Amino acid sequence: MTVRLRLFVRAYRLSQWADRRFTLAGKAVVIMAVASGVFGLDTGRTAGYQVFALAAALLVVSSLSIFRWRPRLQVRRSLPELATVGVPMHYQIVVSFTRPISGAVVIRDELVERFPSSAEFARERAVEEPAANAVDRRIGFPRWRLLAQRLRGGRIAPVTAMAVAGAAELRVDPQFIPLRRGRVRFARTRVLRPDVLGLIHGAVSHPSSQSLLVLPRTYDVPDLRFPGSRRHHRGGDASVAEVGDSQEFLQVREYRPGDPLRRIHWGRSARTGRLVVKEMGEEYFARYGLVLDTFAAPADSLAFETAVSVAASLARRVRTADALLDLVFVEDRAIVAPAGRGSGGRLTLLRELAEVVPARKEGFDVLARAVLAHAPQLSACVHVCLRFDEERADLVRKLSRLGVAQLVLTMRAPEVATGAVPVHVIDPAAPGPTLATMPDFLR
Repeated sequence: MTVRLRLFVRAYRLSQWADRRFTLAGKAVVIMAVASGVFGLDTGRTAGYQVFALAAALLVVSSLSIFRWRPRLQVRRSLPELATVGVPMHYQIVVSFTRPISGAVVIRDELVERFPSSAEFARERAVEEPAANAVDRRIGFPRWRLLAQRLRGGRIAPVTAMAVAGAAELRVDPQFIPLRRGRVRFARTRVLRPDVLGLIHGAVSHPSSQSLLVLPRTYDVPDLRFPGSRRHHRGGDASVAEVGDSQEFLQVREYRPGDPLRRIHWGRSARTGRLVVKEMGEEYFARYGLVLDTFAAPADSLAFETAVSVAASLARRVRTADALLDLVFVEDRAIVAPAGRGSGGRLTLLRELAEVVPARKEGFDVLARAVLAHAPQLSACVHVCLRFDEERADLVRKLSRLGVAQLVLTMRAPEVATGAVPVHVIDPAAPGPTLATMPDFLR
């Protein structure tokens, strides 16, 4: 970490400490004390030292009045199962005191901090610049602070609660705004109480570690009805329940090594004293593919996050009542996650997408082989690409020869001719308009 980033961390920690320790009026008194102390050094020419003495006396009295406020407390936090990036949500915090309290208190829930590295800070310059003036843009502290907030995972507004006389428990409902997908970790809850003058907070911290899974941001997409006929799945499909044209039970036979345990007929096995399995009829049903390109360079962080959001938007809108949807991507290996009746539904795919990371070790050929291995079962396939080059075009051509209907969405202009398969360019900064006008053959 560079010297500049270390100074940013110290300035940020000082700012957070001041926000916790002083009220708005207290900050004004501190500023007044510092300014009057500087201008009142020459006591013969100015009366600023008198203002300094008054401000300092107020701060000392406030500190002494709140110094011994150290109540013992317990904190219970009730989080929802899931959240979504950019969608505000409320949750409940219950603070229990061993001794009754009264008056106003401020409850601050805090997340685990993670500060940006030098590489992350350098990449952020090309993504977003919140500073309004040239000095701030040059120094970069507003940009660093925004990135640190996003890495932390979200914003939680402090809540002021009024405890009636003799209250031993407080219930509040803070608002949490998720700023990134993945696991967001809660660190602690602080209870702040202002002193009698309303200048300084007494603070008590209670560690309360907890985590929340945040799903990717999604965009409006029409209900997608893929083309392509149902495909033959010999012997049925292990992950499908009551999907397709045949779930007919044919017969039972003796168990053979390698037979799935789910096919064992436990009732007949108990009566006969030996394991027997059920043989099922063959099935025909539709199976779709959603291929996510995870081969992102460090500079492609915005395009990668947009691609994940696009994949989540599509997964949320595909009708899986009578079909399967396979999400295919690569991290350290090729991963195929199915969704549909009997496979956990679309929420399964959204959970996978919430924690997907770019592939760093493997190449695109690993993804291509995984897709082609499933191609005989696929009726249609949507590719969400970071770019469309010869490797990706070759995969599309091979799937076309196998009769798989396809649509390609890419975060950059195509580098090669697209042929008969439609390719649509998504603007990583504003994907909504393109997704809202998906091609007719997907509707």
